[in-house]
Amino acid sequence: MTVDISVEASAAFTWDVIRDIYAVNTRLIPGFAVTVERGPDSRIVTFADGMRATERIAELDDDARRLRYQVTDSTVTHHLGTQVVREDDTGVHLVWTTEFAPASLLDYTTTNMRAAAELMKTTIDTAYANQR
Repeated sequence: MTVDISVEASAAFTWDVIRDIYAVNTRLIPGFAVTVERGPDSRIVTFADGMRATERIAELDDDARRLRYQVTDSTVTHHLGTQVVREDDTGVHLVWTTEFAPASLLDYTTTNMRAAAELMKTTIDTAYANQR
């Protein structure tokens, strides 16, 4: 599943939020993610619904503005998330793709991704507007 989030912030600002991998609970999806703990090459995220996920940071590429992370302990058997900040003639976009299995989690994952995407847009746009 892929969600393309159009933001009102600059690409540099948006990437700064995404690359701050241990601050998803404060800078990206506050209230949706409630705590983040540092692990070796990973983060352990606790979500508002009580779910905890260890996300191994697979790639943090400043040149491509790309973050890739893999959930290593959860109810899913496969999970790879990718967040890319891109800029084109229509503006700045945060493109978030999640590969996951089992397919039985499609509705749950889709609902949560859409809610998180709306919160990402609001949080990034608000923080960008307030820093000027």
